[in-house]
Amino acid sequence: MGVSWGEQSAEIEAPPEACFEAIVDYETFPEWQEAVIATEVLERYGDGLGKLVEVHVDAKVRRVRYRLHYHYERPHRVWWDFVEGDGIEHVEGEFTFEPQGETTLATYRLGVDAGVPMPGVIARRLNNGVMRRSVDDLKRRVENA
Repeated sequence: MGVSWGEQSAEIEAPPEACFEAIVDYETFPEWQEAVIATEVLERYGDGLGKLVEVHVDAKVRRVRYRLHYHYERPHRVWWDFVEGDGIEHVEGEFTFEPQGETTLATYRLGVDAGVPMPGVIARRLNNGVMRRSVDDLKRRVENA
């Protein structure tokens, strides 16, 4: 079907390190990421960062489960590759954290292939709803820590 891409950004009143630490704390996602139902870190790198992570998400259109292989450029970038999943054909993306003086510009880029045609309204809902909410959730988590 093809990958549909979206991007959302937010300015967060914290350094990139704080944003990075929040986004790699996968076990806490269900507590503060509204769309995440459950997570499990299946493998870790030697430094403790999650390597293979299973995520269960309520994408509003349907619930999906997928496994992602994570990569890191601490503290400025986290990106992932799709390993396998149910309810979705492919997902890839990244979070970047760019210092902006006293704040950080957090940008979330996500490409999804749902395996079925995604009408424009569904793609917009994903970008403006689920993705926007994920960035806003990160902002609240970091700023209220």
